[in-house]
Amino acid sequence: MNTPASIESNASLKRLAAAQPVWFCADACLKLRPGGMGCEACREACPVQAIRVEAGRAELAPGCTGCGRCAAACPSGALLVEGFDELVQPLPGGEAVAPLRFECRRVPRKLAGNARQVPCLGGIALSTLIGLVARNSSAVTLIDRGWCATCPSGAGNAPIKALADTVRRVVADVGLPGERLPQVRGMPTPHDLALPMTAMTDGPTMPRRAFFGALLKRTVEAAAAIRSPDISRLAVEITRGALSASPVIRHARKRMAASLVELAGQAGKTLSAKFFPDLSVTGRCALHGVCSAVCPSGALAVIQNEASAGLRFTPELCLACGLCTRHCPTGSLSLLPSGDVTTPHSLDGKQLNSLPLRDCIRCGKRFVNHEDDGTCPACRSNREMAERLFGTSFADAAQ
Repeated sequence: MNTPASIESNASLKRLAAAQPVWFCADACLKLRPGGMGCEACREACPVQAIRVEAGRAELAPGCTGCGRCAAACPSGALLVEGFDELVQPLPGGEAVAPLRFECRRVPRKLAGNARQVPCLGGIALSTLIGLVARNSSAVTLIDRGWCATCPSGAGNAPIKALADTVRRVVADVGLPGERLPQVRGMPTPHDLALPMTAMTDGPTMPRRAFFGALLKRTVEAAAAIRSPDISRLAVEITRGALSASPVIRHARKRMAASLVELAGQAGKTLSAKFFPDLSVTGRCALHGVCSAVCPSGALAVIQNEASAGLRFTPELCLACGLCTRHCPTGSLSLLPSGDVTTPHSLDGKQLNSLPLRDCIRCGKRFVNHEDDGTCPACRSNREMAERLFGTSFADAAQ
């Protein structure tokens, strides 16, 4: 396949295997990030066990069917499978008024009719389906031909129904009418009419040039979500163990939040904070900054001015991965899976705390003073080490 050099040269987005439709963004993978976690979502979701992330890299076996289930299960948007990314793009002609139907690509076109076809219905991500519901004025329907049980990518239609049920609950909670709820419609069809498995990876329904254009646009938009738009530089920093928020994660989370806000607006309501995780901090917080450093999405940040500093939390960016609570040196953070149902969602997030700053009497650096001895943690640590090695008098002299 001929791929534009602008994509192939981008170190943050790589095809996992030649002639395979799966792309991978290393800086968005929770398992590969510094201080990361043992996420196995992609491997567990793959029906043929073709993908794994180990030893600092991702690998894709030749048995990949291109079903997209790995990308749909990935909590951070680190995986992208051709044939699905175009679903997040605006539909031709704007908002769809007629019912929007989706079929597996193994369904012959004469049977699918005007339905949009994807490699596998199980590869449609939760955020994608919510976005489709938000952008369309009529119900979204997933057509079940009854082939999933015998398809290597299928494992039955349970994942498809679970996806639709989850989105139905979300849409109902937002307050939209029942006719907007997504549904799975059974249309049993003889198995001998199914196209071969190669139909799943023959290429996206969107023209290849348009697909790669959308792919590049997604990457550029994601880069704009952070201070530096240079994604290649970001990827290099990640491989060096740098702690930086992933623009891909931020972009994916913001897209989900935007869809939920749009749904609530269509229902004439304000989105509740219950749709996003919540975080609280106790008075033990010493503002070491470790929590914000390991946060993969930038949901948690240290905000500082001349007089004070504190933690700011943006719920819509939070993955609820728990890295911040796990690495907090003082155990000051508590993470909840959802916010208060009576509290409106805030696009600006919330300030968790605000602690006064003072100048270190040793080095002059501004810091949060908890020990009340006038020295910053770094100088205090140096002094304590000197005391252990050489005694109090020498340590005082060295300072």
